[in-house]
Amino acid sequence: MIRPTINPRRAGHWTIAAWALASIGLLSESAHAQTPEVIFDAAVSAYQRGRFDSAAVGFLSLARAGIDDARVWYNLGNSHFKAGRIGSALVAYRRGLRLHPRDADLQANLRYVSLFAVDKIEPVGVFFLEEWWRAVADRISFSEARTLAALAMWCAVLLTVGRLWPGPRPRVALWLVIAGWGLWLSATGAAASRYARDVQRRDGVIVVARADVRSGPGDSYALQFTAHDGLSGTIQRTDSAWHFVLFPNGLKGWIAAADFELI
Repeated sequence: MIRPTINPRRAGHWTIAAWALASIGLLSESAHAQTPEVIFDAAVSAYQRGRFDSAAVGFLSLARAGIDDARVWYNLGNSHFKAGRIGSALVAYRRGLRLHPRDADLQANLRYVSLFAVDKIEPVGVFFLEEWWRAVADRISFSEARTLAALAMWCAVLLTVGRLWPGPRPRVALWLVIAGWGLWLSATGAAASRYARDVQRRDGVIVVARADVRSGPGDSYALQFTAHDGLSGTIQRTDSAWHFVLFPNGLKGWIAAADFELI
């Protein structure tokens, strides 16, 4: 279920950068000189009164101002879902999970809202080791994996120095050195995996009720099939205002860029 539907997450404390953005009026013309907390609370109030479109506008203004916070994406996703925008809700939840991949509410809402997508397609199978590795890497964000890799490297270096330090006998057991470098390799692999998925790969979701998937980048090309709100895919290349998208089941086609929102 969508949790919580009556009392969305509160703003808490915002970063210094967020306050700076608000102070120079970057949030929106209507939000000039307002703090992020004021805008956030106004959006929460609109959500509680059933004004879901207004709530989405408020949360979206914070996100566009550069406040990349899981609380914003979580509440924006709830607002979009309540307003009937399945694809936009999925985009918001997945953006929030990039910051906090272990957030239980974001995970639950993403699974729940995905059930409302019209197109039910089965993804192409992957090797079980690759699937296992993805599940592990998805439990940690890119910034966390990068930090862990740096710490693991320094630990491995110190352990190696301790092992090679001149003396009658090694001060560090060999298995500790191997474990240290193994941890570094695992953390580096997780960081590389998250970087490839979050930065290099351009995933997105269809955010309109119906989107024509064509054989070429334009309305004059043959219609291959029709996709619907909430279907995700990966952009292979872009030509003008069209994206060539690969879908999880292996199908490909061109979609108008306005119908497909990047995560």
